[in-house]
Amino acid sequence: MKINQISIKNFRLLEDVELCLEDCATVIVGRNNSGKTSLTELFRRLLDEKAPRFKLEDFSLGVYENFWDTYELHRMGSEEADIRKALPIISTTLNVEYGDDEDFGPLSDFVIDLNEECNSTQINIRYALAPGKIEQLFENLDNDRANVFKALKERIPKFFETIIEAQDPNDSTNRKVVETAKLRTLLQVGFINAQRALDDAS
Repeated sequence: MKINQISIKNFRLLEDVELCLEDCATVIVGRNNSGKTSLTELFRRLLDEKAPRFKLEDFSLGVYENFWDTYELHRMGSEEADIRKALPIISTTLNVEYGDDEDFGPLSDFVIDLNEECNSTQINIRYALAPGKIEQLFENLDNDRANVFKALKERIPKFFETIIEAQDPNDSTNRKVVETAKLRTLLQVGFINAQRALDDAS
């Protein structure tokens, strides 16, 4: 079993990134502020013992205007479906391949297709507004941008949630919600922090 592809959207410097992983080892090299630490921090959050949580500052700067646009849609009385469609989310997609004779083990919770010729599965992780929380996210806000973003900074950790789904790679409508603990069991990850006396330990 191996992860062969990772797609990330709207997390810090990783606004829309797709990585293909090698069979043995993948080394990610880049200049400062190119997203290396963002990638590490994303997986550190996703595999935390508590439910993964993010803040407004964790969203890519490129989608901040979308938050304002979404507030404007709400203020104008738009349909909930349109507001949700415009509201930014942080998403990660993992494509996992496995062998025909491989023991699924922890992967069994994520394999939901019935196609015997299929040897891959997809794991979708989304940090999005919880159902029924649009009113609470935007209530009692004026038309001042600074006040709106100050309120969002406080409310996003309260009203957003992480949803993990297994998806049939052959049928995007075939999905199953999976517990966060199942993902932690599947992905065995260790972190080695930089050995230097700087403020940023990651």
